[in-house]
Amino acid sequence: MQPALPKKILVVDDDEAQAHLIATFLRKHGFHVVTANDPLAALQLLEHSPVDLVITDLMMPHVDGIDFTERLHQLPNLAQVPVILISAWPSEQLSDKGMRRGVALTLSKPVHLAKLLDLVGFAT
Repeated sequence: MQPALPKKILVVDDDEAQAHLIATFLRKHGFHVVTANDPLAALQLLEHSPVDLVITDLMMPHVDGIDFTERLHQLPNLAQVPVILISAWPSEQLSDKGMRRGVALTLSKPVHLAKLLDLVGFAT
C-alpha cells in the first residue's frame, strides 16, 4: 500500500508576507503548498494544476475572494474544491454571502495558525 500523498493547498493573498507565513506553517505540517499573489494568476494556475483546498484573502486587487471562489468553482474538475476565506472584517453577513457563493469556511484576521490548521483539517 502506497502512503497517501500530501494534500495540495493553494494560498491566494496579495500580501506576500501573509501568504509566505501561511504557506510555511502548512508545509511544516506536511501539506504541499503553492501560492499566488493575484487571484487572476491563481485561476490560470488552477487550470493546469488542481488542488485539494484553496485559502484566499477577501480583499485583493481585480477580484475579491468571494468572486474568485465563484470563478474557481466554474473551472472543470474544481467545482467541489473547498475554500477558506480570510478576512479582516468578518461578519455573519459576509459569511452568509460567501457560503451562498461557494466559500466553505471563513477565518478572521489576524490569522491564528492553530485555528487555520483546524479549519484545513476540517475542510480536507
